[in-house]
Amino acid sequence: MTVDSHSPAPPTLVRKYGGSSLASVDRLRDVARALAAKRAQGHQLVVVVSAMGRTTDELLRLAHQVAPQPPRRELDMLLSVGERITMSLLSMALIREGCPAISYTGSQVGIITDTSHTDARIIEVRADRIRASLKEGHVVVVAGFQGVSVDREITTLGRGGSDTTAVALAAALGALRCEILKDVDGVFTADPHKVFAARRYDHLSYEQMLEIAEAGCGVLHARAVEYAQQHGVPLLIASSFGDGPGTAIGPRAPTDDPGAQPCRWRPLALDVREDVALCELCGDFPDGGAAWSRRLARATAPETLLAEWVEQGGREFRWGAVGDPEAMGRIHAALAAAVAADGGQLRFLRGQACVSVAGTPRGGGTAAREALAQILESCGAREWLVRADHAVIRLLMPSGDLPRLLAPLHAALFPA
Repeated sequence: MTVDSHSPAPPTLVRKYGGSSLASVDRLRDVARALAAKRAQGHQLVVVVSAMGRTTDELLRLAHQVAPQPPRRELDMLLSVGERITMSLLSMALIREGCPAISYTGSQVGIITDTSHTDARIIEVRADRIRASLKEGHVVVVAGFQGVSVDREITTLGRGGSDTTAVALAAALGALRCEILKDVDGVFTADPHKVFAARRYDHLSYEQMLEIAEAGCGVLHARAVEYAQQHGVPLLIASSFGDGPGTAIGPRAPTDDPGAQPCRWRPLALDVREDVALCELCGDFPDGGAAWSRRLARATAPETLLAEWVEQGGREFRWGAVGDPEAMGRIHAALAAAVAADGGQLRFLRGQACVSVAGTPRGGGTAAREALAQILESCGAREWLVRADHAVIRLLMPSGDLPRLLAPLHAALFPA
């Protein structure tokens, strides 16, 4: 595709590919062919890439082998490498397909962030270099998940950072839409790899997608949804492995609702984590738990939690969190002695599964918890805990119970 400087610029699409879509050389070549075909249809393309496969996890593992608590600045320098590898290889694959391409890091395209290493927020996007490369006829491949701070330091954007990169570039470029390409064809009522009867949404509003993202569903990160809503960026969640219709996300409510429910509470989606641990603290403290809030902030800061909740009233203080068993074990170990000294109680449960039910409870969380309890009893569940976390209801059960309960739970919440 050649660009005529006297004709209107063709529409710009921003496409983001996740790590599973780029996990091998063969997948890189498949993506390059798909992009070349899209460009031949008359689109200008900006492609945002994640690190290949499990590269980021491997880099994190190496960092923690070298230093149990690696300095965050150095961690950013290390983790930013994964996406740079992918961007270079994909550009090479595109050029091999006869498609002009050029790769850039986040700092090279002017993604300016604050100074929070490992969890930076974008404060400005200077996309002049991308615009120039598009005008020259290139497909522009950008390393996601990273930028440069106002102090000129390399930063990374935290969980879902490549999604946020793609949305921010789409907003800065006035793109036709931002396409987030995954290993599933859109947003479903549950992970279709785990729940055969899961149903795909054709459309979702930004607000609904935000509730689903906040439940922990890995399709799209909440920060990316917020950015898209603030800047009016149309989103499409689709598969990089096929040509399905995907799920469109925008300002309007969906025309179809596979989550329709006759009761007042209408859930949107389920997210399932099969091996988690629970840590809960409760006590009657003279300061109402103010000192414990500070202690908990220090203990949890190095860890990634799936969910966390706090209840305070008078002298009573209750805190709980769910996450990876190793992370929760470290938190438990850091708190145990101090809790015992203060006369509190600390509970630690391994071998749990967590089912997160997204969707604002209509009529309050109490009605939603009661509805879940009735469903679980009808399914023959023996043990469970239900915890409210903003617009998400978290259901915990022994991991061994999940296989027999997941399908009937989904069927009860999302009747055909």
